Amino acid sequence: MKLSDIVENTESTRLRKLRRLDVMIGGLFCAVAALGSCFLAAGHPWQASVPLVFSAVVLLTAMRFGARAGIAGTLLAAVIFAIFLFKPLGSFRVASETARTNLIWMLLMGIAFSFLFAPPTSGVRRP
Repeated sequence: MKLSDIVENTESTRLRKLRRLDVMIGGLFCAVAALGSCFLAAGHPWQASVPLVFSAVVLLTAMRFGARAGIAGTLLAAVIFAIFLFKPLGSFRVASETARTNLIWMLLMGIAFSFLFAPPTSGVRRP
């Protein structure tokens, strides 16, 4: 085994770890932002619009942490909104048709934004 093979293997392992870290950080950022949004919007007449506005957070996450982080953040946020923001609380079921439609639009936009606006390195942080 050559020294260059060892160095290359170590480098690729390091990049894989950084990508996983980016996905976790981006997903956690979206999850915390979604929980904060739930607490801010609960009971307000505009709470059904929160997922549409939240697409901007997913866009920023994808631009910074990559496509996988944007997709993970989108999925986590959708679950959090369904459980903690929309009635019946504590359930994946969303009773309001408007809220359900906005949640679906957030999922579609979040996944599309993640693929369209992620950096070419797709998850590897730039210094």
